[in-house]
Amino acid sequence: MPTWWFVRHGESQAQTGQWNGSNEETPLSPLGVQQAMALADSMKALPIQRVLVSPYARARETARHAMSLVELEHKVVDPLHERQVGPDWKRWHNDEDLKAKLNTWAFRPPEGESTRDSALRAMRGLTEHDADLNTIIFAHGRILAGVLAALDGADLTQPIAVLDNCVAHERTIEPGTWARLLSILG
Repeated sequence: MPTWWFVRHGESQAQTGQWNGSNEETPLSPLGVQQAMALADSMKALPIQRVLVSPYARARETARHAMSLVELEHKVVDPLHERQVGPDWKRWHNDEDLKAKLNTWAFRPPEGESTRDSALRAMRGLTEHDADLNTIIFAHGRILAGVLAALDGADLTQPIAVLDNCVAHERTIEPGTWARLLSILG
């Protein structure tokens, strides 16, 4: 049965309040680059056969640094993109009350997605990449937290903690799991 690893990108400049550009092109902070580079040796030791990555710059940059010692193509999977929280996305990084709302399964900000919406979107994308291959995913904290909560059968009425930057969360996932979860949750 294949092993999958889920990794949130390294610290981004948006997390540190140093970015005024688009959410899609937010780069890693200097610490984020260090976090990603620190993964390289441990990634080389894993039996990874495939790399799937969000199209957003911070996830692609994390994958590039973390997988620098592994010669595998990085497949960009659009449905792994960051959760959409509407036009005021920068506000969500700095307001603790708003961040707490985002850590629930059902809260949907105006013009945005709930954790449920983004996790189901990601799982629909992963059904297209369902294979008996050891896979690593580089994406975003809340979307991956939602995917892992669904995968682990967590109580979705409880808050879902955002994943820490550059920590690999390992799961053994039987082929067909993504479609099964979608039929249950979707």
